[in-house]
Amino acid sequence: MCLGTFYSYIRNQLVVHYSDQSDPLYGQKLAHRTSRDGYAWSSTVNDVIFSNYTLRPGMITMDQMGNGKWITTYEVGFSPAPPANYYAVHYTIADSPLNFLAGQTDILLKATDGTIPSASPFVQWTPTGGPMGTVVVSDGSYSSLFLNTKYGDPSSWVEVPSGHGVGYSRSLMVMPDQSELLVFNGGMYGGGNTTVSAGIYTVPGPKSNWPPIASCQKSGPGGGQWGKGSWGPRGPPAWGGKGWFGGWGW
Repeated sequence: MCLGTFYSYIRNQLVVHYSDQSDPLYGQKLAHRTSRDGYAWSSTVNDVIFSNYTLRPGMITMDQMGNGKWITTYEVGFSPAPPANYYAVHYTIADSPLNFLAGQTDILLKATDGTIPSASPFVQWTPTGGPMGTVVVSDGSYSSLFLNTKYGDPSSWVEVPSGHGVGYSRSLMVMPDQSELLVFNGGMYGGGNTTVSAGIYTVPGPKSNWPPIASCQKSGPGGGQWGKGSWGPRGPPAWGGKGWFGGWGW
C-alpha cells in the first residue's frame, strides 16, 4: 500500500517518495523509486525506517536549503512524543534527496515554546528572513507555521501565527519574489462541510538578494498540491539547477 506520495524531477529522472506498507519488516516506512521514462522503475530505496514496528512515518515532503542540503519532513504515527502527539512531525537533513537514510538523524520538530506540530507536514525553504533564509513547516493540527532561520537547527524552531486556518495537508509554495508563501488549505476531512482557501503568508525578516523565481508551475495531477518552478542556478551544480516540483497523490 502506498499513499502520501511526493514526486519530483531530479537529475533528469522522475522521483517518487512515498509511504510504504509492503515491507514486512516495518509497520510503515518512507521510500522512493526513480524512473527515466515513467515506465521502468528502480527498486525500492528506503528513506526513513524505525526498528520499532509500531511507528509509522508518512506524509513526506522535502526541499533543498540554501546550504545545498535537503530537509524532509514527515509525520510519525503512534509517536511517543508528549503529551499526545500521535502523529508528531519529525524531520531529517541529508546531502542528497536520493539518500536520506545514509546518515539518518531523525529529529522531532519542537518549537521553543514547547509546541510539537502533528500530522501532514509540508516544508519549504526560502532565502528570505536572514543570512540562512527560512525553513517554513506547516502541519495538520495547528493554524500556526513553524519557522527556522538556522537551516533546521533543532533548537531554533519558532511557532508563529499564519493568518490562515488549520487544515489537513496544507501545502506551501514560495512565490516569485521569495518573501511570500502561498498557503493552500483544503480544510479538514471527516466533516460534513469543507472550506477550501488559499492565501499569502509574508515571511518575516529581510528580503533576499537572490534572483526572483523565473516561473511557478503546478505539480501535475495527483492531489492539486504545488511545488517550486524553475530556480535557475539554485543549489549545488551536482543537482543541475533543475528546480523541482512536488505534490501529494492518493
